Amino acid sequence: MIRLDGDTASGRAYIAELMRFSDGRSELNYAIYHDRYRRTGDGWKFTERIYEVRYLDHSPLAGSAPRRKALADLPAVGITAERDGTPRAVIEEHVR
Repeated sequence: MIRLDGDTASGRAYIAELMRFSDGRSELNYAIYHDRYRRTGDGWKFTERIYEVRYLDHSPLAGSAPRRKALADLPAVGITAERDGTPRAVIEEHVR
């Protein structure tokens, strides 16, 4: 949500972060960015950003991280469009 007031504005962005660190720790976090912006000759710029954590959980995550080799074997997936603009999913087989 962004509120404009002439050459200044304020906004909020809600985020959820799920992290697994290389040492095995994990974290689930819900937070809000409280932002203020100012219009300049180069466009809108941040003048303030406050990060407010609303929920933080250090409980271990279930499961395990995928192995790198397994990720390399997955097909590439993308989105393209037909001539009429209709979106179409594209799956490319991994070439070895």
